[in-house]
Amino acid sequence: MKNNFFLLSLSIIILSAASCKKDTETPVPPQVTKKSDSIVMSAGYANEVYYSMANGVVQTSPRATWDIAFRTMKRSSSILTNDGAGVVLYTYPKSDTTGWATVDTAGLSSWKPMYNDPKDWENGAFSRNAKGHPDYGWSVYNTITHDLIGDSLFIIKLRDGSFKKLWVVRKYSALDIFKFRFANLDGTGEQVVSEDISSLTATDFSGYSLQNNARVVFQPLKKSWDILFTKYYSVQPDGTPYPVVGVLSNDSVKTKKFHPVVLTYSDSGPGTWDSTRSSIGWDWKIFDNNSFKYTVVDSTVYFVKPVQGSTCKLYFTGFAGSSTGVTKFNLEK
Repeated sequence: MKNNFFLLSLSIIILSAASCKKDTETPVPPQVTKKSDSIVMSAGYANEVYYSMANGVVQTSPRATWDIAFRTMKRSSSILTNDGAGVVLYTYPKSDTTGWATVDTAGLSSWKPMYNDPKDWENGAFSRNAKGHPDYGWSVYNTITHDLIGDSLFIIKLRDGSFKKLWVVRKYSALDIFKFRFANLDGTGEQVVSEDISSLTATDFSGYSLQNNARVVFQPLKKSWDILFTKYYSVQPDGTPYPVVGVLSNDSVKTKKFHPVVLTYSDSGPGTWDSTRSSIGWDWKIFDNNSFKYTVVDSTVYFVKPVQGSTCKLYFTGFAGSSTGVTKFNLEK
C-alpha cells in the first residue's frame, strides 16, 4: 500500500513539473519569409508578366499578338478585346446581324467604344451591352440547345489600326466551339472560323489574331499564376475608360488592401477579401509631373491569398515607367 502511494505521489510530482515547464515555455513565433523581387515588361510595356507568389515569374508574353480572346469555360460568354494593345470595339448601331452585307462606318467617331470590365473577367468588351440572362450582349441564350446565338454586329479596330466588321455567330456550348465571321469593311477578305477551344480549358482564355487569322495561346495554365502585370483599361470616376499599367488578379485569387498604413503592417484580419479582377490595380504609384518619374505610394500594403499556398503580404518599392517597364516589390509569407 505504501509503495502504491509512493508511486502515485511521484507521478503527480512529474506531471506537475511537466505542466509548469509547459506553462513557462516561450511560444515560438511563426517564421516570416521575406523576398525582394522585380518583373520586366520591357520598353513601352511590350510584354505582360504572369507571376506566382510561390514560384516567381511564370511566363512573359508579348502583348501585341492577339486581338480577341475567348474564355475557355463551357458555361461562359466572356470575350475580351486586347485593349492594352490598342484594340477598340464598337457595337454597330445601325442594324442587327441582317445588316452584315451593308455595314458602313459613317458616324463612327460618335459611337461609344466598349472595353473589358476592369473588375470582372466574365464581363469582356463584347458583353458590355448585356441586359441579364438570357441576353449576354453579343448573344442570346437558346433554351433548347443551350447555345449562345449571336445577334449583334461589331466594328473592331485592330492592333495595327485597321478596321474589320465582326459577327460572333454562335457558341456551341456543349462542344466549347465559337463560330465567328469577320471581313474588311467593304466585305473583302471574309473569313468564317469555327474555333474549338475544348482542349484549352487548363488556361483561362484563348486568344485569336484577326490580323493573322490564327489562334494565339498567350496565357500559362490558370492554376500556375496569381497576378498579372499588364496594360489594360480602367475607368475614370466619370465613367471614361483610359489605359493604365498595373496588376490584375487570377479569378481564383483574393486580396485585401490596407491604406494608409506603415509598410511593417502585418494584420490581414480586418475587412473582407476582394476577388475582383483589378483588386490590386494601378494606383499604388503616382506620376510626378515635375520630375517626370513615378513614385510608389509608401503607405499601401496588400495581402494576397494565392491559387495555391499560404497568404502573402505584398507592397511595391519601385516602378520605372515605360523606359524599361520594371516593377519592384517585396513579398512576405
